[in-house]
Amino acid sequence: SVALKLPHMGWSAGIDRRVARERDILAGLEHPHIARLYEAGVTPEGRPWLAMEYVQGLPLDVYCREQRLDVRQRLALFLQVADAVVYAHSRLVVHRDLKPNNILVTAQAEVRLLDFGVAKLLQDDEDSAQLTRALGCAVTPDYAAPEQVAGQQVTLATDVYALGIVLYETTLGVRAFSGPNEFAVLGKVAKGDYVAPHVIDPEYPAELARIIARAMAPLP
Repeated sequence: SVALKLPHMGWSAGIDRRVARERDILAGLEHPHIARLYEAGVTPEGRPWLAMEYVQGLPLDVYCREQRLDVRQRLALFLQVADAVVYAHSRLVVHRDLKPNNILVTAQAEVRLLDFGVAKLLQDDEDSAQLTRALGCAVTPDYAAPEQVAGQQVTLATDVYALGIVLYETTLGVRAFSGPNEFAVLGKVAKGDYVAPHVIDPEYPAELARIIARAMAPLP
């Protein structure tokens, strides 16, 4: 059994090379907390597809809520996520879209990090850089780093920022950024305008609050 991913995106010139590149990136990532890629390609009509490891689990935030986990138990799951990201970074791969929906937790309390669909090798060649400019980079506003919002260079710090948001939401149980529309959310992201953890929970550990503040600092 596999999870078949058929991206909902415009089919444009160069998409076959982009999918092949994603396949090559993922094929090199072998880690117990990263869902494996088995194969990838493009249909005769030009639609890209990915066959990935099927993971039966719940998104990180849903799992924590349904299991009523305490802070220490939530941190244990978050450390699995961090371990997977550190591994990817050691292979010069940046995820660029870390969020609870891309982090599943199995019944055995094992984390699986999904969807490196917008991953990017830090040491990109000019050909891949042109593909990125041509096809664009999808981001989730609530989890995008300020440099992504500004269209600036993505680095390892971009994932660290997203990990800060994931840590915030995992341990506090609320969204870091919210607003009436996408533009309001992006404005808060750009200014680093989120509610401090101790305002939500006066007993929130100061050490964790300092880690979040450092990870979510507006400047990379």
